[in-house]
Amino acid sequence: MRIAVVGYGVEGRAAVEYWRPRGDIVVHDRKDVELPPDVEGRTGADYLRGLDEADLIVRAPGVHPGALPGGRPVTSVIGEFLAECPVPVIGVTGTQGKGTTCTAIAAILGAAGRRVFLGGNIGVPPLQFLPQLQDGDLVVLELSNMQLIDLTRSPHIAVVLPVTPDHLNWHPDIEEYYAAKTSITAYQKPADTVFFAAGNPVAERVAAAGAGRKVPFGVPAGFHAADGAIHDGTTRLLDLADSPLLGEHNVANLTAAVAATFDLLGRDVSLLREGVCAIKPLPHRLEPVGESGGVTYVNDSLSTTPETARAAMAAFPGPKVMIFGGSSKGLAFDALAGSVAKENIRGIVIIGEVGPRIAAALDEAGITGHTVVNGPMTEVVAKAAAMARPGDTVLLSPACASFGDYRDYADRGNQFKAAVQELIGQEPTG
Repeated sequence: MRIAVVGYGVEGRAAVEYWRPRGDIVVHDRKDVELPPDVEGRTGADYLRGLDEADLIVRAPGVHPGALPGGRPVTSVIGEFLAECPVPVIGVTGTQGKGTTCTAIAAILGAAGRRVFLGGNIGVPPLQFLPQLQDGDLVVLELSNMQLIDLTRSPHIAVVLPVTPDHLNWHPDIEEYYAAKTSITAYQKPADTVFFAAGNPVAERVAAAGAGRKVPFGVPAGFHAADGAIHDGTTRLLDLADSPLLGEHNVANLTAAVAATFDLLGRDVSLLREGVCAIKPLPHRLEPVGESGGVTYVNDSLSTTPETARAAMAAFPGPKVMIFGGSSKGLAFDALAGSVAKENIRGIVIIGEVGPRIAAALDEAGITGHTVVNGPMTEVVAKAAAMARPGDTVLLSPACASFGDYRDYADRGNQFKAAVQELIGQEPTG
């Protein structure tokens, strides 16, 4: 059997290891990648050549299905995992908050003694832990639009956070982006369940796509936040002060996690509260990384859309110096500029490929006090530090993808952390 693995990133490597015992592997990647000695590679501009010779094509998330030849079966790491997984799967999608919600779900269930495996767009490719799964285990998967677009199975429990425009550099139009999200529910059976963000039209559309039980959150009759607590209808479950997650936007993420786990905990409120206290915030998501001269530095490199940057600004009501910019996802910055005008912003440092577009949006909104830095992250942090005053927060919340200047959001965040540690005269701390 000839198996073509298209894209040799994290999932592509996992695919090679999984399918190597099952056939002859050919890796197709635009970049010149280092492969195992028994794996053939086709790289460069015409890396897709020969796909019509494959018996099976395994697509990495960044490869659009439309780029592949017709007439050949196509799968993915997530598709194969859902076909073979012997235990219940909780899948989470949305535009923002997926990683935080997945982490919260895993922490809550893990604190209750369940063995939980976290994978997908967060953690590890799930084919790596497939052989370890046993009765009683649970799997939590963060599922992006690129992973969902061609699935033919849905998780047993789906969690659909608010969906707003994103990834317009990958999809030909917004309708395809929205349609891709529906795969998380489209193949659910009546015994399955979808928890969805009430009031978000796309989340409601995604929930309606399948046959599973539909449970909205964010409504007074169900799981919702009010009066500093999360409630199930009229029952107060836990105080928001118990949660280690910062920011108003994380209230919705925590509410979704509570909704998805409460029945699995036997509706035991004490177990739920213990689990929430066990949640650890994600690296690169509103992550405090240092303090110098009364200025706090916060790494929110996971913010890759204007919407997440707006939420990050709202999480810190005091004076802020913002760092915006990166590579394009085809999104507009008008709403971001509108939020900046309402926030307590002392200064703005703009970086990256889309810097001129962000600057133009700020100018259009009548916002001054921003400067463009084209140098390394040390220079970016130094410029932000010079703008800040004691009591301020310097917040890296780029509102953009990271590609071009950095390998990924983690590389960008780590370089920010290293630059902050250099600024305050300490060694980087991982």
